Amino acid sequence: MNQKINLDFHILETGSPRIISIYDNSDWEYAEDLPSYLVIKIPGSKKDKTFSFKKEGINTLNSHNLGLSCLKGNCQEEEYVDLPDGIYTITVKSGYEGIEATKFYLKTDRFDIEFAKVLIKYGFEYDKNQDFINYMTKIKFLVDVAKSHAILGDFVNSQRYFEEAKQLLKNYVNKLM
Repeated sequence: MNQKINLDFHILETGSPRIISIYDNSDWEYAEDLPSYLVIKIPGSKKDKTFSFKKEGINTLNSHNLGLSCLKGNCQEEEYVDLPDGIYTITVKSGYEGIEATKFYLKTDRFDIEFAKVLIKYGFEYDKNQDFINYMTKIKFLVDVAKSHAILGDFVNSQRYFEEAKQLLKNYVNKLM
């Protein structure tokens, strides 16, 4: 009976540091009428957060529903804040015990914005500054390697390469100050 359930979801690249969107592309078959859940662990947290999962749709998470900008009260007047960059562990659970799918996602939206600022500010004379191009290319390459590790489920190396890219960007900005 459970062979027909095929959990398949994708994390959409939104470009927004304020949200994570998860698209469900599962074949639910026998679990179609059962509740499903989304379990997420945000970077730096030891606790998972569990949500109802909307099947065959897009589930969007933000700082309010992740509990990052609303720690008490009714949250109606609090502002949305950027979600932290880093490794997110995301699991979709079917209504059946043991039938679930887990993916690691490296969110880099805040980093990408800072990287873009450096490119715009210091890269305007790119044809005269090959060292700048090489340095920025190395940083971008490290982020791509980090994302590749996350896609393949290696969150340890993903985090390692992402931290190295962040440090190189920080070093470059600090050198100019």
